[in-house]
Amino acid sequence: MKSKLRSRFLPATYIQDSYSQLHNLTQGNLTIEEYTREFEKLLIKYDIQEPEEQTIVRYFGGLGPKYFNIVKLQQYTTFDEVCILTHKDERQR
Repeated sequence: MKSKLRSRFLPATYIQDSYSQLHNLTQGNLTIEEYTREFEKLLIKYDIQEPEEQTIVRYFGGLGPKYFNIVKLQQYTTFDEVCILTHKDERQR
């Protein structure tokens, strides 16, 4: 039913547009908290279901290099752990 509603009321490019918006999200001048909030909001809004490893790579893709270079050296296994590490790193700066 959900897929039928989507095909009826959403544009044909909706899924590509959603992945594109998430893929093009970058931290820029956002704080880690703002970037993480926006990233998670897009995941929920577009109901993106993907392996957690892929979500982590997407998150790292938009993360500022000064945070990415520190966090990638840490030990993590889940997206939540990555978020915690980046928040800790930002607070220490």
